[in-house]
Amino acid sequence: MKSNYLILSVIIAVITVAACSKENTAVAPNSRQQIQFSARFVPKTDSSHIQFIPKDSANKMINSYLYSINSGANDSDLRSIIINADSIRAYLSANPSIKNVKLMFAHTLDYINAGYAGKYAGYQSGALTIIMAGYDATGNYVYMSSGSSSMVIDHGLPCPSSCPSAGSSSYDILE
Repeated sequence: MKSNYLILSVIIAVITVAACSKENTAVAPNSRQQIQFSARFVPKTDSSHIQFIPKDSANKMINSYLYSINSGANDSDLRSIIINADSIRAYLSANPSIKNVKLMFAHTLDYINAGYAGKYAGYQSGALTIIMAGYDATGNYVYMSSGSSSMVIDHGLPCPSSCPSAGSSSYDILE
């Protein structure tokens, strides 16, 4: 549960901070500090307001996660999931009753169809994706319609296997 929250924190931080303006400051990938929790970690759940975080805070969170998976010596664990912005805009604009978006971890269909349904995948890139579903003020899911189907957003591209290859988004931290 704690590891899922860390991944979710990284994904949310990357999505929300991606719209921020560029600055020339960066956090060095090797400046890591190990964190010890003496009590059970309980995440904040207040979603009643819009919240953004500074880039340096996002990098602190990202670096903590990268350190925890030993990313310098590991090229197979999931670092991020990339979701097409046009898909998000279309989904949210199709129904203004969407008040919150829930990001749910899931196995990819390729992983399931390869015979691994219900099997632990760890942080394996290519085995995990994010399913995004909005919900309204009463807590009910809001779906996109396609014929007789109810649709939600998937097609999250896993990084490191599908990382951007150019620009500042090709780095693991925000630069």
